[in-house]
Amino acid sequence: MSVTLSYRFSPNRLPALPSCELQLQNQLFILLSAIREHGSIGRAAKSLDVSYRHLWGEIKEQEALLGASLLTCEHGQAARLSEFGERLLWAEKRTLARLLPDAEALAAKIDHDLLLAARPTLRSLAVSASHDLLFSTLRDCVRTHAEILLDVDFVGSAAALECLNQGSCVLAGMHLPLNDEHLCRRGSHVHQEIGRHLRLGDHKLIRMASRDQGLMVRRGNPLGIAGISDLTRPEIRIVNRQTGSGTRILFDELLRHHQIAPDAIRGYDSEEPTHLSVAASVAAGLAECGIGLRAAAVRFDLDFVPLVTEQYFIVCRKALLKAEPVCAIIEVLGSTEFKYLAEALPGYSAIGAGEVISLRGVLPWYK
Repeated sequence: MSVTLSYRFSPNRLPALPSCELQLQNQLFILLSAIREHGSIGRAAKSLDVSYRHLWGEIKEQEALLGASLLTCEHGQAARLSEFGERLLWAEKRTLARLLPDAEALAAKIDHDLLLAARPTLRSLAVSASHDLLFSTLRDCVRTHAEILLDVDFVGSAAALECLNQGSCVLAGMHLPLNDEHLCRRGSHVHQEIGRHLRLGDHKLIRMASRDQGLMVRRGNPLGIAGISDLTRPEIRIVNRQTGSGTRILFDELLRHHQIAPDAIRGYDSEEPTHLSVAASVAAGLAECGIGLRAAAVRFDLDFVPLVTEQYFIVCRKALLKAEPVCAIIEVLGSTEFKYLAEALPGYSAIGAGEVISLRGVLPWYK
């Protein structure tokens, strides 16, 4: 079994489409996904534009190599994935979801250097940001409309602000649960882990979008999970985000607010590095619940229990706020095109995108 790592490059792609696409592909999992999605070998073969015989032959060849059946065939019913086939497919989905930020970062680095070689007039701008499903859209819009390349490193919110303060980037991306002051008050985990890096009088916030964070649960919510308090029930296992991520900081503050000890929750120490890998773990049946974005839940056909609306901000030093590249980014954020693309993501809203806000005007611990 081998994985092909490939990319496609085009310096003149249409707006909002990446110029460099990094692809991790394995033919077996393409076939298994098609069979699972379409419910039969015949329909899967048609969707892939191959013959039934070809698809069947590929599956049988892989079964011989793996020493196990990928399909189960009951009399009078269409073939479907076996328990082994399902387990293998979901293992691949979880792994790819874990690698998404790294894959995006690698694709962006390749894209960055090739585009600068192909179009020397482009300007590069260093950005450190908490990973967000909308950020690649911003990057592509800025490149297309402002001739600026955002050279993005995906790190946690706190680490992004550290990079900004150390001068290793020009902009930082971070998210805060400002709609609930109990979660973002002075002394909260959010204040202690993220707020301490924000400098009054030096930093300005540029609004990018708001997004829904909550509990991702299996389709139909069979265990009736309605909120944080339900996570202490013994039949519920969760999958958590990694230590240091903005979502983990938020989750810990939610537990603190509800007076729940982490060791009262099964799976608290089970960590995944992305919203999508959390969703994939729940969809695969490895957990009953995970905390993350509504958009990630929709991607994996899960139900979603909303908990809080976060604001995602781009942070800039006040001295650079009027610089041409920053002004161009603000203009893109306020554009109709960006707002349309942002609101196409489930759970996202671009109301107020591009607004410049002072720390004192928005952060509870400064009011």
